Amino acid sequence: MSALSATAKHEYYVALGNSLPPPVLDQPEYRQRRLTTAVETFEALRPGDAYEAQLAVRIVLSGAHAVESLREAGVYREDFAKRTRCRAQAASMMRAESAAKRALEREQKVRLATEAVASTAEAQPAAASAAPPQAELQAPPPVQAAAAAPPAPMPPAVAPALPAAAPAAPQPAAAETAPPPSPEAIAKAEAYAREEGVAAAQIRHDRGVTPQNKAYFRRLTLPTDPALIDALVRGTTDLLTLLDEIGGETLDKAA
Repeated sequence: MSALSATAKHEYYVALGNSLPPPVLDQPEYRQRRLTTAVETFEALRPGDAYEAQLAVRIVLSGAHAVESLREAGVYREDFAKRTRCRAQAASMMRAESAAKRALEREQKVRLATEAVASTAEAQPAAASAAPPQAELQAPPPVQAAAAAPPAPMPPAVAPALPAAAPAAPQPAAAETAPPPSPEAIAKAEAYAREEGVAAAQIRHDRGVTPQNKAYFRRLTLPTDPALIDALVRGTTDLLTLLDEIGGETLDKAA
């Protein structure tokens, strides 16, 4: 809630109070108790900015009106038509509550991931500290000569002549490993990770730009430079390895 000003929070509380269904006994004490409960629910959702706060208001109000519709269904339990309409309205409100909750979770994930990437980029260590002085190498103690006299040399044994060995077959050359990403590609990858942390984490998770993450991030412009994508996938800087902690999702195959 640190990004919300006191004025904004007060406005959201007023919106809750104006839109909550009234209590059965419409008295100030019960209205205040209902508003306090709604505000505590709003705070429990932990909105971090104005848009997340709007989603939190929708969640609280949808849930409150769903409960009110269910109460009315109980009031009209003898009237089948009214009871059915009340239950249908309650189901609609619960669907709206669930949709707003999913949207809030998605927005919070993006915000927290972006903040984590930004803070890591600012806190990267400047330069590696100087290496500690090497310990002086101590010469090993001289090997003591054996006291006993060396044994008498054995007469050379006559070994039977062996056929000449066939020349060894040429071994296939070892597969060349891909060179590390260039500093320019690393810089571009880090810049993209600062701007779109969640998308960068998904690309790293999927080992590249795939049809699945293209469909998932259809509103974003994913990178097309092969060097930049390779740096996102194989980069080992502090900022790029943080993408592993943010993680990605196992996306369904695009239809």
